[in-house]
Amino acid sequence: MNKIAGKLEVSRFEIPYRLYGSSDKLMVCIGGAKQTMSAWRSFVSRFQTEYSILVFDLPGQGRAKINYGCMGVSLEEQVDALHELLVRIDAQKYSSRYLVGGSWGSIVAASYLDRYPDLFNRAVLGSFGTRANSVLQVIIDQVQSYIEQGRGAEIAPLMIEKFGQLIPEHLKRQIISQFNDMSEEQYASFYEHSRSVTQMGDLKQHIELSSIAIPVLVVMGQFDTIMDLFDTRKATKMLANGEFQLVKGVGHFLHWEKPELLETYAEFFERTAEESQHCSAN
Repeated sequence: MNKIAGKLEVSRFEIPYRLYGSSDKLMVCIGGAKQTMSAWRSFVSRFQTEYSILVFDLPGQGRAKINYGCMGVSLEEQVDALHELLVRIDAQKYSSRYLVGGSWGSIVAASYLDRYPDLFNRAVLGSFGTRANSVLQVIIDQVQSYIEQGRGAEIAPLMIEKFGQLIPEHLKRQIISQFNDMSEEQYASFYEHSRSVTQMGDLKQHIELSSIAIPVLVVMGQFDTIMDLFDTRKATKMLANGEFQLVKGVGHFLHWEKPELLETYAEFFERTAEESQHCSAN
C-alpha cells in the first residue's frame, strides 16, 4: 500500500497527516473532538484500493501541536488548517474529491464546504448536529469540572457511559487509553474546545448551509443521545442537495458500531447525479 507521512506547519500549528493509496479519486476524513487519525483505520482498510485517503490530526487533536498562543482552537483556524493541508497535497489534481466528517469533524466539513464550495464533489456528515442538546451540555459541564479538578482520566468513562455504550470493547479501551495519555496542554485544549461549543450556540448561524450545493449525506444513529433529531433533520433540509439517513440500532459512533455502514458510504460516493436527485427528493 502506498503511504505518505508528513507534517505541515501552518500558522501556529503543526499538523501530522497520512495519505494512503494512489487512486485519482481523493477521500478526506475529518475526525471528532480529540479523535486521532487512527479513528479512520477501517475507512483506510475498506477504501484504500479505490481512493487515495487523507487522514490527519486537526489543531487541538491527537499529535497535532500548538506551537504558541492560547490552547483554544477556533473553528475558523481548523478550517484554515484543513485548506492549507489540501493545498499541500494538491487536492485539485484528483479527478474527484469526497469529504467525510464525523461528529465535530462534520461541523468542520460543513464549514469548509460553505467557504470553499467548488473543491469537493460529495460529502458525508456523520453524527452532524449544529447545537448542543441538553445531554451534551450536561456532559460538557462535567468534562470541564473534571479538568478543573485534575480528574481528566475520568472523562473517557463518562463519555462511554453517556454516548459510547454501543462501541466494541477494544475501542472503549482505546478511548480510555487515549485520555489517560493526554498531557496537561491537551486537556487544556479540550477544555477550551468544550467552552467554544457552548459559546457558539447554534452553528446554523455561523455556517451558510444553503450555499452548499453538492450532494451531502447526513447520517445519524437511532440511539445517539447527544444529537438532536429535529435539529439534524432541519439542518439537512437547509442543504441544497441534502439527504438524511437515520441508522437503526446504532448510536453516536456509527460505523464503529455498525461496520456495514461503510458500504452505505461507498454506494453514496458512486452514485450518478440523477440517482442523487432522486434520493434527495425522497
